[in-house]
Parts: sequence; structure tokens; C-alpha cells
Amino acid sequence: MHLKISIIVLLSLFVSNLMAEVLTIPEDKTVIQFPAKLGNVTFAHKKHADLSITQCTTCHHQYQPTDTVIQPCHECHRHKVDKSDKTAPPKTKTVFHTRCIGCHEYTVASGDHAGPVKKKCKLCHVK
Repeated sequence: MHLKISIIVLLSLFVSNLMAEVLTIPEDKTVIQFPAKLGNVTFAHKKHADLSITQCTTCHHQYQPTDTVIQPCHECHRHKVDKSDKTAPPKTKTVFHTRCIGCHEYTVASGDHAGPVKKKCKLCHVK
């Protein structure tokens, strides 16, 4: 019986260490600058990843826990989209505005503090 418990504890520790390693954000990605015409947007990646309501798949919808590299958003979500291509992913501006503002509004509506929720561009875009 003690052997089974020991094995379970060891496996649990191994899995939790493995998950911590998988979820580690590279040092050069803890804060990300997104260039934009209106001014760069600074995104505190690590801060957002550490939130209890956030999982990698919240933003990285193609991410799988076994993946080691997550491709940048603009690999699929382009700055300009051919409007005649109905299968093209939405452009980056649309995705970021929908995802970021939507999450901030949802968080505030839930009674928690969040980043900017007012649709004032300069709250996020800084020249």
C-alpha cells in the first residue's frame, strides 16, 4: 500500500514539474511590444499568464500542452486580409481588440480589476 502511495506521489511531482516547464514563458517574451500605427502596445505576457483565469489557450487557440513553440499571432492573423477570401482568419487588429478588450470587460463585470476597458486608444497605444 505504501509503495502505491509513493508511486502516485512521485508521478504527481513529475507531472507538475513537467507542466511547470512546459508553461514557462521564454525570458524574451515576458513583455511583448506589438507595433501599431497609433503607437506600440505593451503586453505584460507573464503577468497575464500568471492570472488564475488565464490559460495558454485563452489567446493561443492553436496551442497544445505538448507544444514547445507557439507561432506568433501574425503568422495566421495578417495586418491586411483579402476580403474576398471568406476562409482567411480575422486580421490582427480585429483579433487583439476583440480578445483584449473583451477579456478586460468580462473581468471587470465579474467584479475583478482589469486593464483598460474604455475604448480610448491611447490607454493601450503609446507613441
